[in-house]
Formats: sequence, C-alpha cells, structure tokens
Amino acid sequence: MKTSLDHLPERKQEDIRTIATGLRDALDEFLAGKTGRRLQYRILKIILFGSHAKGTWVEDPDNGYVSDYDILVIVNQPALVEEYEVWQTAEDRIERKVSAELGLIVHTLGEVNENLAQGQFFFRDIREEGIELFSADNRELALPGKLTPEERKAIAQKHYDQWFVSASDFFVTFEFDKNRGKLNQAAFLLHQVVERYFSCVLLVCTNYLPKTHNLKQLRSLCAQLDVRFAKLFPRDSKFHRRSFQRLKRAYVDARYSEHYEITLEELDWLSSEVAKLQELTKEVCTTALNEMAD
Repeated sequence: MKTSLDHLPERKQEDIRTIATGLRDALDEFLAGKTGRRLQYRILKIILFGSHAKGTWVEDPDNGYVSDYDILVIVNQPALVEEYEVWQTAEDRIERKVSAELGLIVHTLGEVNENLAQGQFFFRDIREEGIELFSADNRELALPGKLTPEERKAIAQKHYDQWFVSASDFFVTFEFDKNRGKLNQAAFLLHQVVERYFSCVLLVCTNYLPKTHNLKQLRSLCAQLDVRFAKLFPRDSKFHRRSFQRLKRAYVDARYSEHYEITLEELDWLSSEVAKLQELTKEVCTTALNEMAD
C-alpha cells in the first residue's frame, strides 16, 4: 500500500498528519483510567482513501463544497468500532484544526479482510488506491477475491431494485404528508428518501454502505463516484444551508424533539433538490449496471 502524500499540497499534507495524530490521541485519552477489556483497544491502521488519495479532490467555493478527507480506521476489536464517544470526540477536535471535514469509517481488520475475500469492490479500491498513514500491524490487507461480471451485476441489480423503489415510494409518501400539513413527519420521510437514494448509488456502484444516517457523509461518498452529487443541496445561501441542516437533523429531531421545526418553503426547496437526486441516481446506477453487462 502507498504511503506517500507528495501529490498533495503542503497544507493538505499537514491536515492529514493532524488527522492521523488526532485519531490516535483521542483513543489514548479515552483509555486513560479505563480498566478491563477496553485496555486492549488498539488502532491497527489509518488509511486515507477517496479523492484525496487519488488526487481528484474538489474545491467548489461557489457551492460551498470541499471534498472531505476520507479516512478508514482499522481496529482490533468489534467493540471499539461501536465506541462512538472516541470517534465523535476525534471528529469534533480534528475538524476545528483542518481545512475540510472528516469522512470517517471504522472497521475491524477481520471485517475488512472478509469483505476483500468476498470480492467487495469498495475495500478493493481502498487496498489498491489508499495511502497508509499509520500502521501498528505488519500484516497486509487480504488479497481481494474476484467476482465474475455476472455475479457483480446480479448483486448490483438486486441493490438497485430494492433501494431505488424504496426511496421512490417514500418520496410519494413525503408529498402526501407535506400536502396535509404534517411538516415534521414529512421532513423525516424526506430524510429517508435522500438516505435511500444515496444508499442505492453506493451499493450499486461499490457494494458498500457505511453504518450512518449522516446525509453529508453519504453525499460525500457518492461525490467520489460522480462529482455531480456534490452540487446537490448547494450551500450558497443562508436559506439553503439552513434547509439542508434541518433535513440532516430530521432523522432524530423531527420525530423526538418538541423544538424541531421546518417550513413549507424549506421542504419545497429540498424536495426540488431530491427530484434532481432521483434522476441522477437513476442515471448513475443505470449506467453502472449497463457497463457491468458489457
């Protein structure tokens, strides 16, 4: 696996060094004073992947979009994957120090190697194109297994049939609730629509879906596949930024917070962006499926 960051500007190299150090420091601080099994927690590898690893990052100040720093952290125990306090603390601290947001995924070495052995192309691409920033384990990642073109297309088609239909059904239900004035419920449903379209793209094109409901992280991963996803939900005005922020919060707050609110105007604008997302999802997935057939 590559280790050099020389293709990046010095500012970005410094950001990435800050990220690698910050992740390790956050775990060290979490372990201070702990007892029992948690003392065995270890970070085994930190890997930069995605646009900054490949040299295809995007900076679009007009739309307020800057490619995330996509980082895979490989750990030694499944329980550490679920220690959200560690990873949230690290993200919060790091993002105050670097010039772009952090797109963080955490898996055990066993999970990564199992997915590689099964021919999972998301992790295959990380193995081939990623840049190792830190390693406390000399073992190489497993060699990727190979799916036949027919197997790969069958998997992708199954994902498309499930997720695109599901998202589109939720979109219809969203319109129904919006039109009868159930705005908070409509906001939650619209969040589900967006999450499902992004999930559809990722599963069809990479056969991978991170365990997150964070729409911004999902959009960032989709933008690595097609930069047009980055232009959806632009952040070029206060109204647009506020609307998308309220949509992001809707997964939890629209259901459980008495203080959550969203306006009809915001929902109308968001739904117009979702209509664009629907068409782009269909185009990208259909193209990918057709290419798999060739």
